[in-house]
Amino acid sequence: MNAQAKTINLLLYSGNLNGVISIEDSSWNSGELYSAPRESVSDLLKTDACNKYGVYLLLSQDMVYVGQSFDLSKRLNQHLNGKAWWESAVILTTKDDSLTHSDIDYLENILIDKAFSIKRLDCDNKKKGNPPKVDKFRKVVLEQYLEEALFLMQLIGINVFSDTVQKNQKTVKPHIDVMSVSDKLSLGISSKSEAVAFLKEQRVILQSTVTYATLKPDKDFFWLNPKTSYVTKDWNIVLNDTENSELIVLYIPSDTFIVSSDNKKGLVTRSDKPSLIEMRISKNTLYEKKSDTDFSKYVQTRIKY
Repeated sequence: MNAQAKTINLLLYSGNLNGVISIEDSSWNSGELYSAPRESVSDLLKTDACNKYGVYLLLSQDMVYVGQSFDLSKRLNQHLNGKAWWESAVILTTKDDSLTHSDIDYLENILIDKAFSIKRLDCDNKKKGNPPKVDKFRKVVLEQYLEEALFLMQLIGINVFSDTVQKNQKTVKPHIDVMSVSDKLSLGISSKSEAVAFLKEQRVILQSTVTYATLKPDKDFFWLNPKTSYVTKDWNIVLNDTENSELIVLYIPSDTFIVSSDNKKGLVTRSDKPSLIEMRISKNTLYEKKSDTDFSKYVQTRIKY
């Protein structure tokens, strides 16, 4: 069967391939890719792409930094001042700004994992991806989105995610995942089960009820949504501070808190999902604003990885 034909539209903002490029693809639904060399990033920041949810890439010929943001302009400006090695930037978003927070968590996670597996991930990639939470139907849509994005990047000469060299160097030995749990924790791509396993290796005693949260990119707080039923049990909260390579373990004895729909009676439930608690714990002070609670007094231990 012949491959399906497609049309690809390129907008060259400066009239050549050396400036900002916007790419759309007839097979990509609402997908949109923007690319710019470092010296043209100021022009990229003026485009509509920087007002949308998306994933961004900082690139050299053989290295990539993967990130996400709801304020892409701010993040790229920070990287202009903070990182000297990258030569170009790419933004992956959609024309209708239809990507959700979970969507970009998933896309960022997959790209980080792909770059890490072929040793192309920037070692300074400390704010590394949140555990993806998408259902099986959305996962198919996002995998199709990413497949097309990778194709379009190769089309404009971005091959940092290509593992052709690694494939040519393969031996008959089976693939073994040598990434340690501590490596995954530092990447922010580990699951709750891996974090719990790591803590148990360090002989930290945990309760059967555990809530896990990773520091999100560009945030100064941990965002948690535990079930309201957890307050009736002995309960651990595990916070993964990827900036400081540290797991912070909190122990909350049963019935320490009550929950309500306002901030006058303890922990506050989500307005859209009353069965869940909404918590934003400061990464620096462990203060939770909604409930006016200092969670630092509940710290059981801190473990570096």
